[in-house]
Amino acid sequence: MGLTVPDKAKVVDLKALIESSDMYKDDIELVRNLVDGILEEKREKSEREKREYEIEKIKLAQLEKQLEIANARENLANTSQTTEIREPSSLTNNLESLIKSVKTQTIPVPVRSESFNLFFHSLEKAFQNKSVPNELKAEILLNILGEKVNNLLAYVSREDLCDYEKIKEIVLKEFEPTPQECLSNFKKAQRLPSETYVQFASRLCASFDYYCQLRKVTDFRSLCDLIVSDKIFETLE
Repeated sequence: MGLTVPDKAKVVDLKALIESSDMYKDDIELVRNLVDGILEEKREKSEREKREYEIEKIKLAQLEKQLEIANARENLANTSQTTEIREPSSLTNNLESLIKSVKTQTIPVPVRSESFNLFFHSLEKAFQNKSVPNELKAEILLNILGEKVNNLLAYVSREDLCDYEKIKEIVLKEFEPTPQECLSNFKKAQRLPSETYVQFASRLCASFDYYCQLRKVTDFRSLCDLIVSDKIFETLE
């Protein structure tokens, strides 16, 4: 069109420049088509550049994600190697230490069946005091019980051998005393020379709680009925 366009010309300036040109005055339609074509070309170029920019952003995000995954895998591999080197001895030492400390705070493995509830009561208190993880409780229990339950657990599945509550259930079921034995044990209980009165009271509470459990006592009314029933039974002897 033979026009000189300033470097910093704006759209308004270009419009005014075109409208003042001789070509615009001679053939307005041609000039408009020409301008529309130029604007369309610029719009397409702008959109193309925008798409290319978005594509580059996506590629960059993918690259960052790949780097994150690679770093995570490397860290996992390093952690696994460190665990393989340190874990066996660390776990073994930790378990042995826990077994010793828990055993110190637990009453000896009972000889009489009616004492197993007290054994588990003291064992679980030791677990709580030592903050023993759940996954180690079954292993510690088996170590403390030793040969006492070897025959009993011979046919227990591998999964159940790792379940503390399952082993406890099996042992209590096998050695569960009759309610009469449990009540008799409660009445005959005496403080041991090594016990404080607080420990003795705790042992009595655990023993009586277990008796109530065997008698299916669930509330105050059923407890009253049990006491009366026991008293009547005594008068019949």
